Amino acid sequence: MIADLLSDATLMHASSAKIFERGETYASSGAVSIVGEQGDPQPAIHAEVAGTQIYMTSVRIEDGDVAGSCDCPSADDGWFCKHQVAVALIWRHRLSGTEPVVDEAARRKVEASAKRAQTVKHRREALQEFLRCQPATALAQRLIDLAETYREIERELQQWQRLSNAEPEDLKPLVSEILAVGQRFVPLPEVSTYVRRAAAVLPMLQGSRERDVTSAVALSLHALRRSWAAMMQADDSNGEIGDLSRAIAAEWVAALQGAGAQTAAFGNTYLRVQLDDPFGCFDQQAAEDAMGAAALNRYRSALAAQWRQAKDTVLAQRAVRAAKFAARERGAVDWLHRDGETRLGTLEHLHLAQLERMGDVDGALAVLREDLSEPYKFRALTSFLERHNRLREAFANAEQACKTFPDDWRLQEDLLRCYERDGWTAEAYELQRRQFEAAPSVERFHQTLSAGVAAKRDGVALREELMQEIEAREIKETQQGKPSSLSMPRGVSRARAHDVSLRAQILCSERQWDQACLLVQPPAVCHANVLRHIALHLDDTHREESIALLLRVFAQAMRTASTPYQGELGLVSEIAERLDAARRSAWLAKLRVEFKAKRNFIRDLPKF
Repeated sequence: MIADLLSDATLMHASSAKIFERGETYASSGAVSIVGEQGDPQPAIHAEVAGTQIYMTSVRIEDGDVAGSCDCPSADDGWFCKHQVAVALIWRHRLSGTEPVVDEAARRKVEASAKRAQTVKHRREALQEFLRCQPATALAQRLIDLAETYREIERELQQWQRLSNAEPEDLKPLVSEILAVGQRFVPLPEVSTYVRRAAAVLPMLQGSRERDVTSAVALSLHALRRSWAAMMQADDSNGEIGDLSRAIAAEWVAALQGAGAQTAAFGNTYLRVQLDDPFGCFDQQAAEDAMGAAALNRYRSALAAQWRQAKDTVLAQRAVRAAKFAARERGAVDWLHRDGETRLGTLEHLHLAQLERMGDVDGALAVLREDLSEPYKFRALTSFLERHNRLREAFANAEQACKTFPDDWRLQEDLLRCYERDGWTAEAYELQRRQFEAAPSVERFHQTLSAGVAAKRDGVALREELMQEIEAREIKETQQGKPSSLSMPRGVSRARAHDVSLRAQILCSERQWDQACLLVQPPAVCHANVLRHIALHLDDTHREESIALLLRVFAQAMRTASTPYQGELGLVSEIAERLDAARRSAWLAKLRVEFKAKRNFIRDLPKF
């Protein structure tokens, strides 16, 4: 179950394609050191990740979703950084009973990146120290010379001059000018330059707040909106403009706190800000505490009205679409309803937060129960009921959810939690068993076994029964000719071989290395990473079996290998270390003949 939540697609969605790729590099570089791991009720793993410095990183499962934290600068906006991705990938390996292969190229890449970052940092610090020691006249002349040569420096100095002499009525257009990105889209390499220039708005906002806190509220909000517009017109994959937006938002909240209670009309303004905010960049609680009762009440009433209107509109659109579907009418896709659903989701999230903050639990429940058309809505209702200690209602809702959507495994997880909490061990076992039969995995195997023992089943007999079920499934898939990406051992036909990877992983998780080794012998096929994991854990009395398994992994890898062959060369080293001198020399000579066309591979073969 946890491994399902750590899939490549999930982690890519939590970060981005580029960050996921960097995370993969970190995971295979050996930079991740696990320092702690915890199980239910909130599974998590904690690690140190070596980058430009040592970062403390955690990944956890929270309400059926993957979440995490990291003390690096890129992880403070709710999105996964490369360190969190790396830890999640390592966690996935641990759950499957395998170990990641350390990629020497990835290790060198991470080390080189860290070294470059430290070099840049030291050079910058040395330059700053040098400049602080220079006389003011020399620095001024140097700036004048640079401004005459570089238009961008001249522009920033002129902006500095205008800021120093600006009148209050000049501030708003000046903010717009500072935060403007121009007419074209800003690519990632140019974002840092933009942010360095745009950050000049921060001392300007702070000065405005110190002079006239009331006008500073409007000025900071204008700056915040301009920063959001800039974010939409740039590649902010590294989150630099997002960081700037958060800093501007902090100035806005500080201005609100200094200005005191706002008029009721501000509640409407605040609702527009909430709806326009692209990623939740400010402290909502602090803003709402500062705006005063009149503005907060207006905000809540306007929010409730807009939610009701959006809800009625979406329900009406769904009824029309259902009628068209029933009548089998064909036509263009109605893209507008998707925008309506998105807006409704935002309004409902805000509305529920306010109801909960006011202590109106029944009002929030009425909102949640009004529409249970999707599995995630049942899950939200169950979670809300549990959070407010209405456990019997949560149990009933979880049961109803599974009846409505019987194949949704996340809803089944909610019901399992209720079963286990209330001591319904037999029901918990039956549900765990159904999940295992629907999609067997190492984690589900152990969960089913534990649930069976809790339900007074014989653990040894149940384990044997589950393993037999997996074996029967393997044979059935082979007989049905289910496609497999696994390579067949030499001399074994696909019709005779079945994939024993899952049973082998289970044996590995139980540290039964000898039995796992026997299981994966031909004609059985098995994933290469599992074969290697078994081989590396066999003791010296099974050296020959270990060599044979690694040779199978190597043969499979070389079928699709390409330069720089780092993984394949690592396998060569692991095999060669297990051979005596004569066999090693003969085997390496054979490789040089067999793979002579792969020049880089032959060049980098280990020397013994």
